[in-house]
Amino acid sequence: MQVAIVIPARDEQRSVGDVVTSARRTVPGARVIVVDDASSDGTADVASAAGAHVLRLTRHAGYAGALHAGYREAMDAPPDAVVQMDADGQHRADDLPALLAGLGPAHVVLGSRFLGPAPGYRIPPLRRAGMAACRWMATTVGGVALTDPTSGLRAMTPAAAARIARHGFPDGLTETSLLIHLHREGFRIGEVPVRMNAARSRSMHAGLSGGTHMLRISWAVMGMAARPAPAPSGAPAPAGLPEPPL
Repeated sequence: MQVAIVIPARDEQRSVGDVVTSARRTVPGARVIVVDDASSDGTADVASAAGAHVLRLTRHAGYAGALHAGYREAMDAPPDAVVQMDADGQHRADDLPALLAGLGPAHVVLGSRFLGPAPGYRIPPLRRAGMAACRWMATTVGGVALTDPTSGLRAMTPAAAARIARHGFPDGLTETSLLIHLHREGFRIGEVPVRMNAARSRSMHAGLSGGTHMLRISWAVMGMAARPAPAPSGAPAPAGLPEPPL
């Protein structure tokens, strides 16, 4: 299986090297793409030295913009699967094989920190409340029951990755509203249990404890609630899994 691993990074020179090294060791032969979001430190050089293909952005694009650039780069030579993980050390490369194995019955597989006995680190109360709100919105508005819709640790089939590469992220959001969009378009979303680490640095986005970010998510999802979901359609994929049209 040919795998592309997309890692957005901004000022992550302390952790990105270990993340790239562990990803390459765990998924031998994977093409690791680090998107350097106009870092002011040595992120790009450290990632390159660790064996990543580095895509350098000269202007700050933010988390969604960096991911979009990474997906476009990954789909220039379409792999069999695309994995997304963060550069701050929160996501563990040891969990990548389970995500890839989950692509059998699903087009998108999330690494859920809530399917196991413990998330792996202490989650601040405000962020935990934001996660609970996102779970409620995904289930009630989107009709997709997920334990961890905010997880940035994901694996995707080429069709799902190509959808992001072409159209980007609705409203510039990478979490709950994106998953609802994909679910409404006929993509099947699954989860596997993972353990996460506390991030070693400040997140590339405001996080669910940030009032503005949470408001943006809520506004986007409530807007979707006012619109009826289209009837999904699809054609058989080569492996027998229905792939929605792009």
